[in-house]
Amino acid sequence: MEFEKLDDIFPVIRNGANIKQTPNKAGKPITRIETIVDNKIDLNRVGYADILNDNYQDFYLKSGDILMSHINSVTHLGKVAIVENIDTDIIHGMNLLVLKSDIFKVFPKYSYYYFLTNKFRKQLIPITKKSINQASFNVSDIKEIQIPLPSYENQIRIAHLLEKIETTITERKTTINLLDELVKATFYQMFNKERKIKDITLEDLAKDEQHSISSGPFGSNLTSADYVTNGVLVLRGKNITNGRLNLSDSKFVSLKKAEELKRSKIKPDDVVIVAVGSSGNALRIPNEIPDAIMSQNFNKITPNKDLVNPVFLADMINSEFVQKQFRDVTTNAGRTFLGLSKVRNITIPYYHLDLQNQFADIAQKIEGIKAEQEAQLKNLEELYASVSHKVFEGDIELSKVPFDANLLPNPIEVTLEKPTKTPDVVVKKEITKEKKNITKGKLTWEIISFKEVADYIRQEFDGHYFNAEMLLRFLRENIGMQVNYFSSVEQKKNPQYENADDFYRFIASALTGENHFLTLEQVFYNAETENISNISFTETDLENLSKKDKKERSGIYFHIKDETTTP
Repeated sequence: MEFEKLDDIFPVIRNGANIKQTPNKAGKPITRIETIVDNKIDLNRVGYADILNDNYQDFYLKSGDILMSHINSVTHLGKVAIVENIDTDIIHGMNLLVLKSDIFKVFPKYSYYYFLTNKFRKQLIPITKKSINQASFNVSDIKEIQIPLPSYENQIRIAHLLEKIETTITERKTTINLLDELVKATFYQMFNKERKIKDITLEDLAKDEQHSISSGPFGSNLTSADYVTNGVLVLRGKNITNGRLNLSDSKFVSLKKAEELKRSKIKPDDVVIVAVGSSGNALRIPNEIPDAIMSQNFNKITPNKDLVNPVFLADMINSEFVQKQFRDVTTNAGRTFLGLSKVRNITIPYYHLDLQNQFADIAQKIEGIKAEQEAQLKNLEELYASVSHKVFEGDIELSKVPFDANLLPNPIEVTLEKPTKTPDVVVKKEITKEKKNITKGKLTWEIISFKEVADYIRQEFDGHYFNAEMLLRFLRENIGMQVNYFSSVEQKKNPQYENADDFYRFIASALTGENHFLTLEQVFYNAETENISNISFTETDLENLSKKDKKERSGIYFHIKDETTTP
């Protein structure tokens, strides 16, 4: 697999417009560092500066553009998002780079997925410059980074594979979130004011008066030196997020140490409440954790099951009604702290135990479904990681993976031999069209402007379809222009051609909307199925096509985009 420097496949790598953004402003949205969330563009996290005109249209983001964070904390440095499915003008602001692809060399979604890999992120480490509060890297340094570049067809295939897995992962996450919302909706529907019997303190719901509510070990009773590879699980504050258990970063202590801390032992159906940091978060200890101790970051309630269902109790503590009480009594001396004495006196609405049990039954059934979805999500995330690693290493055979040929750029595979002389009858036909009188062989690419080239193309092909071969034939034979077209073979032999302002650049800019004089769209025409019913060609091109079979006539074609009529 070949490797290319980013500078060679992204003609534009730049910072955004320096615009002072102010709260409570309106106008066109402007990107900020915070705009990239979970590798997506979040339009709820943009800024504004009362910009209502098009003075910054050169900084409008276009489909396929890639945003990259280059000034951020080390953890977030290099985060990316790709512009797609956005139908509004967004101004590219400071502190995010934009990378605009040369679409003839790299499929934008392919490079986006590569930028998500650990392999790419590791390449940022040597060029990262750290300061006190943030880190950054320079545009000139990132331009030198190389990425693997398989054939364009395989780039599309790789992007298709990863996108399909990513979409399924997103669907699983959405399902899990919806299941959480279902539990909450059921809770608020069942436990309303009309059904409340009374208010009761958490102390009164505990198992017995002496050891009802307790806290974890204090001070030096538990330090990092006590942690071992295997043993008794230690529940820490970071293991609970929004009332959910997360054991991805688990710590353990020896059986001996756990025995010393037996006062802090927790068992299934105990309800633990975070006391430090995100104080107030509650969790019912599930049956899957039969033996564990809590750290000093928790308070523990051992509920009296004759009075209260542990599932109901945990959800009630996490309700806004109880959380507000926690916020009112939480002390903040550097970090939030919820004292044990405060917890004991918190009151909650009390409902009939049968109703609590009914809710718990529903909630646990939903939790069972959610557990299945989370297991599938984990498998999908592992699959994505495995496939991502293999495709970028070239370890997966991609030839049988389907891809959308419409996504191919025009390969511009044309002969460089001197074209045959045009028959006189064709020349006379073309002269009758009101074209500028051009002396053949006098025009060269260097002395003619893009606007003039665009005018010739509009005059000849407006309302018709054409490919690169047809366009080159027209410019060379009918206009008599010496076109700068450098094939990939020529570019390898003559590196100076690689960044030349040539035919490639003209077509690429017309397709991306960066050509101010001509806008093109590309389509895949299948002559065997006639997928474009109204397709039309110039007389000359139609005559040449009639000599080819349907398979040869099929391929990528351009069409001049009339912005007033073309969606």
